[in-house]
Amino acid sequence: MKRDIDHLMNERGLSAAIVLQGEYMSPTFRYITGPHAHLKGIVVWRPGAKPYLVHHAMERDSAAATGFELGDYGSLGWMKLLEQEGNQVRASARLMQIVLDRLGVRGRVLVEGVVQIGWYHHILNYLGRIKPDIELVEDEDPGLFELARSTKDPEEVKTVRSVASVCQRAYARIREIIERARLEGRKLRDADGWVTIGRLRREVRRIFFEAGLVEPHGNIIAMGRDAGVPHNEGNDQDVLEEGRPIVVDLYPAQENGGYYFDVTRTYCVGRAPRELKELHTLVQDAVRETVDRLAIGTPGRVYQEGVCDLFEAHGHKTIRQDERVQEGYVHGLGHGIGLEVHERPRLSAASNPDLILPGSLFTVEPGLYYPSRGMGVRIEDVIYAHQDGTFENLTHVPYELEIAPA
Repeated sequence: MKRDIDHLMNERGLSAAIVLQGEYMSPTFRYITGPHAHLKGIVVWRPGAKPYLVHHAMERDSAAATGFELGDYGSLGWMKLLEQEGNQVRASARLMQIVLDRLGVRGRVLVEGVVQIGWYHHILNYLGRIKPDIELVEDEDPGLFELARSTKDPEEVKTVRSVASVCQRAYARIREIIERARLEGRKLRDADGWVTIGRLRREVRRIFFEAGLVEPHGNIIAMGRDAGVPHNEGNDQDVLEEGRPIVVDLYPAQENGGYYFDVTRTYCVGRAPRELKELHTLVQDAVRETVDRLAIGTPGRVYQEGVCDLFEAHGHKTIRQDERVQEGYVHGLGHGIGLEVHERPRLSAASNPDLILPGSLFTVEPGLYYPSRGMGVRIEDVIYAHQDGTFENLTHVPYELEIAPA
């Protein structure tokens, strides 16, 4: 949580952290400054001190709303520095030197953010030369701000719940479209024509748009063979067919770099083949058994191991047996979620150091994939670890596989 940042910095021996945001949204910059659409610049965070924000004068109202100590580029002499140095790389390093000197920053300094890496490689190298009393240090794993952001306070979870409720409406709309349509042969049709993957996708986007949500990474609505490749987004031209699996994975976020939700269900129009039913039942069992076993302080990797045990016992190959596997269980069990769709903690890999902590918010998303047989199944829920050690499933979307058309 944000309140942990100072403690983590002291624990890692850091005198300051520089957080950068250019044209592209930095989740950490957004985390510490708040949800402002038009705000970019440099934050200097020091343990026990008010953060300092370098900003453009055009964004002074958003900057003031942060409550930080402020310095705009004009007041800091940016144009004069640019004239003196002759290029933006050296001028940017000089500006940071001036700010760090003004704040009395010396010693170990961490740099975080989303910027043009090539450009800032040279800026930071030059900063290290002109300000030798600082050491630009490598972050640890997990990163300092990654670790702080990996646990959520009640206000953050309240926001995530609001996104979850919109996802619930989107899934209900998908079911409604299928239930009101009729089969012509094996394909689904209603008064508006063939029911296609693209039509479902457009309906989902309409619901999200009306609720003020965006899909920075798109979505997955994939049928048949495509459902058997975990990140295949699906073919908009495909008409829904009886008996084929449809993986629906939605992961929208609030506008202006806000919080995400992430939920997956697998559907089938009409009666599902026996093999598909068996896969779906086993994947649902994996979700249930994982959630039932969750405990504070345990490594995320133990839950991945448990799902591998379950699937291997039923004859399915897993990524634990062979990292090259493309059929069976081919990915990790879950990930944190927040201002990015994939955050810490991770529930994967034997080498993964992440722990389930009070405040952790994460997905549980086992799946089984057989593209060669034209099928795949994934179920994904979002789980919150309360401070008292109890766990809450924030996902209220039915698991039922079969949807009967009219």
